[in-house]
Amino acid sequence: MGEARNLKREGTGKSAIGIALVAVAVIVLIGLAIWILTNPAVLANVVMLIIAIVIALIIIGLIIAGVMMIIAVPMYAAKGDQIQDGVDYSIDDVKSVKESSSEDPKNQ
Repeated sequence: MGEARNLKREGTGKSAIGIALVAVAVIVLIGLAIWILTNPAVLANVVMLIIAIVIALIIIGLIIAGVMMIIAVPMYAAKGDQIQDGVDYSIDDVKSVKESSSEDPKNQ
C-alpha cells in the first residue's frame, strides 16, 4: 500500500529540543540529589526548608478554610431557604423505570 497523496511531514525540531532539555534536567536533578545526599549539612538544610514550606502551606490552607467557613455563615443566612407550598408528594406517585426508555410517550 502506498502513502496517501495529501500527507505532509512537519518538522519535530521543537519537540526534540524539549525532549533533550528534559533529559538534561533529569541528569542534573540526579546529580543534585547525589550531591545533597553526600553532604549532610546541605541535606539537613534542604529537609528543614521542605518542612517549613509544607508547614506554611498547611497554615495557609487552614486560614483559607477558616475564612471560607466564616464567610459561609452570613451567606447562608442571607440566602434563606426555598420551600414549596401546597404540594404533597407520596411514594405512590413514583413510577417504575424498569424496562422503559426516556423516549417512551408515557415518560413525557
